[in-house]
Order: sequence, then C-alpha cells, then structure tokens
Amino acid sequence: MKYLHFLPLASLTLALTACGSSSDSNDNTEQDKEDNTPVVSAYGPYSTGTSSDSNFVYFDLDAGTALELTEEEAIVNADWDIAFKRTGVYLNTHADNTTVAYFTANNADFYDEQGTAVTEKFLAATAETELEDYTSVTLADVPADDSAFVADQSLNILDGFYNYDMTTHIVTAADDHYFVVNSDDTFSKFRFTEITTEGRYLGSFKLGIANQGISATEFDTETELSIDAIAACAAWSGVYIDFDLKAAVASTDAYDIYLPCNDDNSAASFEMHLASDATAIQDFSNEHTGIDTSVLRYYYFQSDIYNVRAFDQASWYAYNLEGNHKLWSQYGVYLVKTPTATYKLQITSYYNEAGESGNYSFRADALTE
Repeated sequence: MKYLHFLPLASLTLALTACGSSSDSNDNTEQDKEDNTPVVSAYGPYSTGTSSDSNFVYFDLDAGTALELTEEEAIVNADWDIAFKRTGVYLNTHADNTTVAYFTANNADFYDEQGTAVTEKFLAATAETELEDYTSVTLADVPADDSAFVADQSLNILDGFYNYDMTTHIVTAADDHYFVVNSDDTFSKFRFTEITTEGRYLGSFKLGIANQGISATEFDTETELSIDAIAACAAWSGVYIDFDLKAAVASTDAYDIYLPCNDDNSAASFEMHLASDATAIQDFSNEHTGIDTSVLRYYYFQSDIYNVRAFDQASWYAYNLEGNHKLWSQYGVYLVKTPTATYKLQITSYYNEAGESGNYSFRADALTE
C-alpha cells in the first residue's frame, strides 16, 4: 500500500469549477493562486451513451477539453490522452503520445484482505469526503521507476494454452487453463490436455471439450479430441476446429478456433485464434460450470485480439453493492503520464443529475513543482 500525506482540510482553499457537456471546448477555469493552495480542476459529466448505444469520449488532459473524434480518427490521433466508454477507461497508445498510468493505492481500505469491497466504505464516500485524497497527491508521489506505470496492451484472448520450460526447452499443455468460446449459439469450454512437438512447432495435441447448447445452463461432460497438426497443415495450411462436430475441419468449413501453420506447412505454430464471429473468455481458475445467458454481458467475452487496460488492473469502481447493478467510485487517485507531463486524476461520478449511467465526472490536474 502506498501511504499519502494529507494536508489539513481547513488549510485548503479550492478552485472548484462545474462542467457542462462534452461539446464544451473547455470545461475548466483555473483560479490564480497566490497562497500555493491546491488547484482542483473538475470536468463533466461527459456522456458515453447507453449500454446498447455507447460511444467514446476522448479527452486531452493538457488542453482540458474533450475532442470530437470518431473511433477511426482516434486510432491515428495523438492529441487525446485518456478516453471513456461506459465502464472502460482507455489510454492513448499512439507512438507520438503513448500514455501510461499508475494507481497511488489511496483508499486501499475500501477493500478487505481478500479483495472484497467494503460496502460501507463505498456507500459513505462522496466527491466531497474524498477531495482531500486528491489534493494531497503531489509530484513527490510520482514513482521514480517508470516501470511502475502501465500502458494499455493488445493481447490474444486464447494465449496461455501451453507451458514452456526455459531450462529444458520442453513444451507441455497448460491443462489447467480453460477457455470458454461463444460461437454459433453454443458455448464451448475447452483446454489442451496433451501436446507433442515437432521440432520447434506443434505436431499433435489433445483437447478436452465440453459444450453448452442454447437451452442448457451447464456444460456437458468433457470429451477428448485428438488432432494431428501435421496432417491438418498438409491438407489445409492450418488447423481448424469445429466444437459442434468436435473435429478438425477444412479451412472452408465453419470453424470456431484455428492454429496457423509454420511457413512450410509442416506443423502448427504455437498460437491460437478465434473465428471472426466468435468471442471467448479465459477461465484459468476453472470456476465456470456453465454460462448464465441472462447476464452474458457481465462475463466480458472478448474478440480474438482484446485490450488489457491499465485502469482494469486497478479498477476505479465497485459494482452491484446493493443488488441494483449500480457502480460506486473508490475515488482512487491515478497518475496519468504523457510524454510531456504527469497528471493526477480522480473519477468522482458515473451518473449525471438525472441518475443516468455512463456519464463521467472527474478531477484532473498536472503535477508541478
């Protein structure tokens, strides 16, 4: 836990400013300070739409403004630093503005030793009660080691199906790493149970597969599927697997996952991908006996390549504390570092005055001497 030094609340004179919609060119007005008391810049609420019709809000911390960008424009835009979309917080990964974040771990007591949210802490906290946590963060709290900051990353949801021993160079199946694939109205839970190498490539393997049909609530009994990757690569230049058939199929058939072959199509590469219309989750703890379709969106199924967001590793909120599907902020203070400055940021609300979700309000200020 990182301990922060708090200033007495009575000594603070704050410049707080209210904010309008995301169409405002600049929602923050700073007051010149003659007594060196902290400046607090408040923004929002910015609407990220509804769960069925969501949108990004891209924010330039230096300018203190939201930018009107399409998703396509944002990919190549280096001006924005942080973005919001429903519960997700995103950092820019543009080569000219790679933005990283660090969680100060203030309000660590909002969670117990088991990592469970302490309900009364979340329910009692407000933007006002947690203001001092924000103002107390200074340049002295910036980690000296840059590796403490984390960037958003793009990863493959089906990574982790094998183990590699760096000493013996032996590859084995990660048979305790399960994956659940949502494809063609069927959920399929599978794992690799055996791997045989062919040189530095994958010669053959065995899968354990259990399906859950449309009307079912649990996975059926796991069955074993043996795959000759060498033969598949010779025939189809890839290993294509259909979970409904529990068989290897041709590249022109309907399939759920595939493993590309090496350059000369003699064996399979050690990588695995989803079909374009499929999604998946990792179940490395083997906790899912079935998928409850009534709350499907809360499983967070991902496409083949998905983002691991820095803010997900230290979530800013707790969910469903009173059984009403609401979010409560931990009022955690994050340090967001761009190539030109380091900012502190605290999310203060996910709701507008009408109680509508997806509406972000936050505080953000550059840390200076």
